[in-house]
Amino acid sequence: ALLLALAGQAYDYRHVDIFAGATKDDGFTAMNTFQEVPVLLHDGNTLTQSDVILRYLADFTGRFGGRDEAERRRIQEWMAWTSNKLTNGISQARFGLRWADYDLAVITFFQDRANAAFELVDRHLTDREWLVGDGPSIADISAAGYIYLAGEAGLDLTQKRKMLAWMGRLSVQPGWHQPDKLPRQDAIVAPV
Repeated sequence: ALLLALAGQAYDYRHVDIFAGATKDDGFTAMNTFQEVPVLLHDGNTLTQSDVILRYLADFTGRFGGRDEAERRRIQEWMAWTSNKLTNGISQARFGLRWADYDLAVITFFQDRANAAFELVDRHLTDREWLVGDGPSIADISAAGYIYLAGEAGLDLTQKRKMLAWMGRLSVQPGWHQPDKLPRQDAIVAPV
């Protein structure tokens, strides 16, 4: 949704209530074997997994995908690392604090994982404005979503000055909207 908004593309959004088991019904499972959100339906294609969807949309819109093959590879590296280290730490700590009854040691493990990832991102941004290249890419979009929810995972970003500056640069891009402000019900979202 963020890439589409930044690219000025309208889209039709359908809310799927994961807590009510909507991803487990036969219709959804036929569409997505993994029984997870998000799912993108476009031009006869059904795509799952956020980073696959981001790459597809970057290719489709011609935006945020990298200028050349070397840059595209760097973007994919960041996206794979982000999913494994950064997003995983934040999302699991957040889930454990908000919806599950995780043991404190488990929450601390995931918070430590996220904090280590924050350190790496902050260090990486010492001499650059974006994760890859000279403008925002799907690497930045992939990383950003959960970072904006770090407070809900009991994480403090105040000492990550380079990362906070990067988040600020991303949040002033035309079409930007906070990740937690995505449509919450069926909606047609018009381009900006």
